[in-house]
Amino acid sequence: MKTIIERFKIFFLSIWKELKDLKTLVLFFAVVLVIYSPVWGGYLIYAIFHYPWSLTMATVCLAFWAGPFTPFFPICIAVTLAIKRVVKRIRRIKQNKR
Repeated sequence: MKTIIERFKIFFLSIWKELKDLKTLVLFFAVVLVIYSPVWGGYLIYAIFHYPWSLTMATVCLAFWAGPFTPFFPICIAVTLAIKRVVKRIRRIKQNKR
C-alpha cells in the first residue's frame, strides 16, 4: 500500500508533467486562486464587516470544492490548458498577420 507521501509525490509529479513549463504552472496557480476566490472573498467580507452569511457562504464553497466528489484539480488543469491554447492561437494569428 502506498503511503500518503508517495501519493502526494505522484500527484504533484503528474501535475508538473501535465503543465510542463513555469508559465503554465503560474497560470495554473492563478486559476486555482480565481476558482477559490468566493472562499477568500467570503472570509475577507466577514473579517471586514462581520456578516455571518459571508462566513457561511465561504465555508460552504470551501466544503464543496474540498469534497471528495468534486473534481477540483482536473477542472483547474482543464481551464489552464484551455487558456494556454487560446493564448497560443492568438499569438499564431498575430504572427500570420505580419
